[in-house]
Amino acid sequence: MPAARISTYRGPVCPACGTAIDLASMHDGEQRCAKCHTIYDAHVFHPPQRSARVLQLAHTGPEGASSCANHARNAAVANCDRCGLFICSLCEIKIEDGTFCPSCFDRLSKDGRLGSATTKFRAYGSLAFSAAVGSLIMFPLTGIPLGLLTIYYVIKGFRERDGASTTTVRLIVALLIGLVGLGAGIYSLFTFLVPRFR
Repeated sequence: MPAARISTYRGPVCPACGTAIDLASMHDGEQRCAKCHTIYDAHVFHPPQRSARVLQLAHTGPEGASSCANHARNAAVANCDRCGLFICSLCEIKIEDGTFCPSCFDRLSKDGRLGSATTKFRAYGSLAFSAAVGSLIMFPLTGIPLGLLTIYYVIKGFRERDGASTTTVRLIVALLIGLVGLGAGIYSLFTFLVPRFR
């Protein structure tokens, strides 16, 4: 018999001392802990309330009502624009001027055909490493701009680290290579300009 899962979450706490935060006093923005006086930022999330009214077949009567393809006891209120299935208000997903069933919505969002449902991530570690190598290889021409771009990508990578694709070691290596490429670009520019002014 599997062991019962016990939830240890008791609500929001101060990130410094772990003191429970009074939910009534929480607001978006800067907060101060009542116990340790640490200042931190908080964002209060208010989930939208779903106002869908599920109409069941028993309430509609036998004539003219079709059942939902996924929930046989619920009356269909729409049909999917992609596959034509009858769907109830629980299954109905309205997005981009269309109505879709859950399976079609999943398929279209995985294929990237629904722009508003697509999540985009930038791999700043890879971008920083590529810019750093480019600044080192082509330092006489692009060492300075690609070195500065590497520094920008490294800063963004540290701020928005996603764990798997952007590691600290990769960002530090990219920063070191980018600084060498930037230094080589500045040196080549300096050696090119100094003889002209003599």
